[in-house]
Amino acid sequence: MLRFNVAVCDDERFAADAITDAAQAAFARAGAHAEVETFTSMDALARRLATAGFDLIFLDIEMPGMDGIRFGQALRDLGVGTDIMFVSNSDDRVFESLSVRPAAFVRKSHFNEDMAAAVARFVKSRRKASASRVVTMKIGHSMATYAVDDIRYVEARGRDKIVHLVGGRTERVTTTLDELTEKLEPFGFCRCHKGFLVNFAHVTQIGPDGFKMGEETIPIGRSRAFDVKVAYLDYLQDKNVSML
Repeated sequence: MLRFNVAVCDDERFAADAITDAAQAAFARAGAHAEVETFTSMDALARRLATAGFDLIFLDIEMPGMDGIRFGQALRDLGVGTDIMFVSNSDDRVFESLSVRPAAFVRKSHFNEDMAAAVARFVKSRRKASASRVVTMKIGHSMATYAVDDIRYVEARGRDKIVHLVGGRTERVTTTLDELTEKLEPFGFCRCHKGFLVNFAHVTQIGPDGFKMGEETIPIGRSRAFDVKVAYLDYLQDKNVSML
């Protein structure tokens, strides 16, 4: 099941809660799960965005101080590409909101139908993109296909490569590490060591000994250290994650 981190921001608490409940229900109907965080001020949302990334943000337009459209424009100016859906009674501001490249405009006057349709389109789009995130590897004389998001890291052991998957599973493949690096780098993987290829999405910490993945430490080659750390910081920036 697809899972999404979602933010809702509306200065009226009852409206924010209603949007949260409706969004969670719409994601469930679309066959996905949404973890939703609810905010009643742009300042609170901005502070949270400094430490967390969201897949989707629902923004009210008419807000005290900086309104939702100006806030969305500020995010775009900062290079934040997170999808935004505006939720508003201000139907006349639809065209003004287009400068933010919103994923949808949910009218409060047609709230239920607009919300259901917008979330269904969003999930369908993400599901289609997710279906292409697969890689095929050689296992002996046959081939196997894996979802790239399920691969934590790949370890070279002689002629064999051990693919470490979520849940603790491993698979032994014969595709070379060079071939796997070429296939997986576009998906956020990095050759951090001559014998290791790591998926940045599963890294929890970077320390002097290497990348931390739960209880495991994946080494970083001394000659690759600078380039690897730069690549990791670029990855975090692309995902709108701040390091403190």
